[in-house]
Amino acid sequence: MKFKILILLSIFSIIQIFATGQEPDKIIINNKEYDLLNNPLEKYFEEHPDDHPIYGNKLSEFKQYKNGEQMIYFSTSNSRDYIATFKIENAVLSLVDLKIRDLNSEKEDFVSVYKKLFGDQKIVLNYSGILVVPTGKLIEAADFGYSSLHEQYQLVTINKDTVVREKDLNKDDFIKFKFRQFAQYKKTEEYKTEFKKYIQDWEESKKSELSKENTRRMSKKEIAALKKKYEQPPTEDYINGYFFTVDNPDFVIVDY
Repeated sequence: MKFKILILLSIFSIIQIFATGQEPDKIIINNKEYDLLNNPLEKYFEEHPDDHPIYGNKLSEFKQYKNGEQMIYFSTSNSRDYIATFKIENAVLSLVDLKIRDLNSEKEDFVSVYKKLFGDQKIVLNYSGILVVPTGKLIEAADFGYSSLHEQYQLVTINKDTVVREKDLNKDDFIKFKFRQFAQYKKTEEYKTEFKKYIQDWEESKKSELSKENTRRMSKKEIAALKKKYEQPPTEDYINGYFFTVDNPDFVIVDY
C-alpha cells in the first residue's frame, strides 16, 4: 500500500504542469466565509440545465454567445464559469449567491446573477457528499485542481442538504482521508466510465496529433519526438494520479 501511495504521489507531482488551479466556490459557516473545495452546484446543473448562468436559457445577455454570434472567453482557472456561495445554517446547506464574470468589465470582475436566475426562490440542491473546507494556514500552494495543502480542514458530510456529520482534521489525517476516499472511488461505475473515457481521449489525441495534416509542417525530429510521446499508452498508475489530482469524488462517503 505504501508503495502504491509513493507511486501516486510521484505522478501527482508530475501532473502539476498539466492541470490548472481552480477558483473555489465559497461557503459561510458560523458567519465566516471560507473557500470550498467542492462544487455542489455541478450535479444540480446536470439535473437543471436551464438554471446554469452561462449555458441555460434564463439570462438573455448570453443568447448572442450561445447562438455563435460572438465568442465568449473564460479563464482556465475557473472551468465552471461561475463562483457559488453556500451557507450552512441550522444544519442545512443552501445556496445564497451565484456570480459570473462581468462581460462588460475589462478587469474581469464578478457580478451576482442569483436574483436574475432564482428571484426569491429557495433552491433545493438535493446535495449529498463530503464538503472539504480548508480552515488552517496554507502550507503548500499548488497551481492545479484543488490540491493546495493546508494545516487544518473541516469536513462536513451532507445528506440531501442536511448536515449529518462534521469534523476537524489536521493535514495528515486529511491526506489519509483523501486516499481512503479515492480507494473507494475506484470501485464505482463513475470511475470506470472516466477511466474508459481517458483512454479513448488519449487514443483520439494520438490519432489527431500524428495525422498527416498535423505533422506535414513538422521536422523529422519533431515528428520523432511526437511518436515517442505516444509510443506507450498511459499506465493505470498515471491515470489514477491524474484523477487523484483533478477529480473531486465528493459523492463517495467514507469514514474520517
